[in-house]
Amino acid sequence: MTRLRTLLVLLVLWCGVAASALAGPIYRVTVDTAALAGQGGYLDFLFLGLQDAAPATATLSNFTGALEGGGVTAGDASGSGAGRVILGNGSGWNEFAQHVGFGGLFGFDVTFEVGGAAGDSGTNLTLALLDDAFQYVGAAGDIVTFALLPGQADGVTTDGNFATVQAVPEPGSVALLALGLLGMAVLRRRSR
Repeated sequence: MTRLRTLLVLLVLWCGVAASALAGPIYRVTVDTAALAGQGGYLDFLFLGLQDAAPATATLSNFTGALEGGGVTAGDASGSGAGRVILGNGSGWNEFAQHVGFGGLFGFDVTFEVGGAAGDSGTNLTLALLDDAFQYVGAAGDIVTFALLPGQADGVTTDGNFATVQAVPEPGSVALLALGLLGMAVLRRRSR
């Protein structure tokens, strides 16, 4: 019976390791638009891949801030800022534009799933601040860019005046840590 219990614990630990290895990182993006107070505009997301890019999706969720309306999608995009937005790179122009009232902080989480083998072409997710005429406002270009290449770590660049990006611990990693600590406590207790 003890041997079966040990095998079960090892199986659970292995499943936790496998699950955390398969999950991509979660990024928390914070956008500070205090310098644009009193203006309206858009948080504009583009998910663009090269013609031969590996299949990929970007999932945007947990939006915070002064969101106005449900947002506008184009191309391989679905959802709204009130819930979850999924962008694919299946067509040329994949966009989500969320209308906002500038002047405060906005935030959202983003995760990626990228297929393909190392060496395949990549896909970029960009975020820009646009005014109501869809012209850049505040910055001369994109304020956040995620560069995704199969088999490589995600590349992240930001305009430090408007945006910050932080990797969030994955729930699977936290659960694996808790399970490992529990396992060590059990083994220590048994050794006494």
